[in-house]
Amino acid sequence: MADKQLNLAADFPHADDAQWMALVEKALAGKPFDKVMRSKTYDGIAIEALYTRDNARIEAHPASRNGEWLITAPHWSDDPARVNAEILEDLERGASAFAVRMQAGAFPGLAVGDLDAALSGVYLNMARFQLMPGEEFEEVAEAMLGLIKSDGHGGTEYNGTLGVDPLGTLAQTGRLKDKAEIALEKAANIAARLSDTAYQDIKTFNVDASVYHIAGATEAQELAMMLATGVSYLRAMVTAGMSVQAAAAAVEMTLAADADIFIGIAKFRAARRLWARVVESCGADSGTGIRINAVTSLRMLTIKDPWVNVLRGTAACFAAGVGGANAITVLPHDTLLGMSGRSARRIARNIQIILSDESSLSRMADPAAGSYAIESFTSEICDKAWGLFQKIESEGGVLPVLKSGSFVKDIEASWRERRSNIAKRKDAITGVSEFPDVNEKPLKDVGPQPALPSQIPAAGETLAPLPFHRLAEEFEVLRLKSDAMLEEGGMRPRVFIAGLGSPADFTARATFARSFFEAGGIEAIPSEGFEDMASLKAAYSSSEAPFAVICGSDAQYESLGLEAAEALIEAGCSRIYLAGRPSDPTKLEAAGVGEMIYMGCDVLDTLTRAYELLGGKS
Repeated sequence: MADKQLNLAADFPHADDAQWMALVEKALAGKPFDKVMRSKTYDGIAIEALYTRDNARIEAHPASRNGEWLITAPHWSDDPARVNAEILEDLERGASAFAVRMQAGAFPGLAVGDLDAALSGVYLNMARFQLMPGEEFEEVAEAMLGLIKSDGHGGTEYNGTLGVDPLGTLAQTGRLKDKAEIALEKAANIAARLSDTAYQDIKTFNVDASVYHIAGATEAQELAMMLATGVSYLRAMVTAGMSVQAAAAAVEMTLAADADIFIGIAKFRAARRLWARVVESCGADSGTGIRINAVTSLRMLTIKDPWVNVLRGTAACFAAGVGGANAITVLPHDTLLGMSGRSARRIARNIQIILSDESSLSRMADPAAGSYAIESFTSEICDKAWGLFQKIESEGGVLPVLKSGSFVKDIEASWRERRSNIAKRKDAITGVSEFPDVNEKPLKDVGPQPALPSQIPAAGETLAPLPFHRLAEEFEVLRLKSDAMLEEGGMRPRVFIAGLGSPADFTARATFARSFFEAGGIEAIPSEGFEDMASLKAAYSSSEAPFAVICGSDAQYESLGLEAAEALIEAGCSRIYLAGRPSDPTKLEAAGVGEMIYMGCDVLDTLTRAYELLGGKS
């Protein structure tokens, strides 16, 4: 009995794709399958409705992370006492690593001279460090290695990265202290010197591809620049006298993790597979693998309704953890508002503790392996990224591509496509473009951002820096205009909800209209519904709203729409909107309806023009 296998599927008749398709088509009731059940990523990768062993792409995959990922706490204050206190608190309360942003060029952060004070009392042999030195990588590396030497422990006890990334710094900030070629040579020399010491677990280079993600890159574009940048550093190190194997061991990667869980998992898996292919192609042993850091996406974070950032951070951390990241940084939910408060930092740590320890996500190596969908996404992303990588290499590598701006143009094209979907709310932003709260209370426990450096050294290399994009940026510009109008005049811009008939007739469209306008900070003033036009005129006049939106059923629009529009015009309404998309709006437009709002219309354009109608107040 104990040897008998339990096969639950044997109790059910076999189902094939044709049977499934027949049931789907019945449920779709004539709607096109490809439009409803298939979609594409911004890389053009098809997302199928169903993945089976027949259409899945499962390919060989290198060894993934084995064991827990490191919980990394970020620090970007310019106050060494604050950085020190927060690092110690983070390490005492669950973090296993820390990252420090250093002041460099026009970027604020910790001054290199304050590094000693910031790390006072920190056991550097017990916590992994991750430095972000920018263009000051030489000085920062020297200071950090000096602290480690004076710490007095054996070289093998230290683990971290000096964070040298001159090409990423040039792309992000648009400048370097030296010519790029000289900066590469200096960076490679640091790696060569470090490879001759006992500090074999300290990496020199950290290829931070998240800077391209912030600029609007797709998954494949981010990975392609990761590969091309990493190869540039390998070449520089080999030129400095290192073997390919030693050079590969001196590099680690950082990728952005966003809230698209399944594509995010596939991206991190693809990064490991792609780099193994690069190392193997260079003649080195790819079995040791690459160290991959994840940082939750700045691009996905919002200023408005920042509590939703907790959910975004959780989804991103899940994706990075399941995808095999070795270390994860969850940015606190108040990151965009200033220096994070203690509560926000605690929540960011606890997200990881809950996912890694309480949910046991880190106890299985590559838990997504064998998933038909994720395996297929991984393979497709690898194909796209490798093709883009080859294109970059054919144009001379990262530096020529950055100088020519060719790849940046590709990223900008990807961003324009994404921006169009954001504007139409096809890509919804919870708390901003969907379910906004115009009267939300601001967070209190947030400090001011560090001051910009007062003195910036002359640059040896300059180019146009990558743009900094956020998904919510244009909606939040309008929200901030609304806040300014409230502060200056005591009232936000308003739109009157002119409901026709009973609540059953207009509630659905009134709810849509409220979310539509409040996404741009235009406060929706509700009503109880009207059939008497005199009551409608009186209610609108008392609302103090310059705009109105008529909401009701199609039948109500036929019977009351014209009268409602005429009544609102008589009451002085400067712009009338109608929720819905009538097949023939000619008569409504003649009566004064200026614009229809509906699912799929350009919400940002409509809201921007509404503020233009307000004139100087906007």
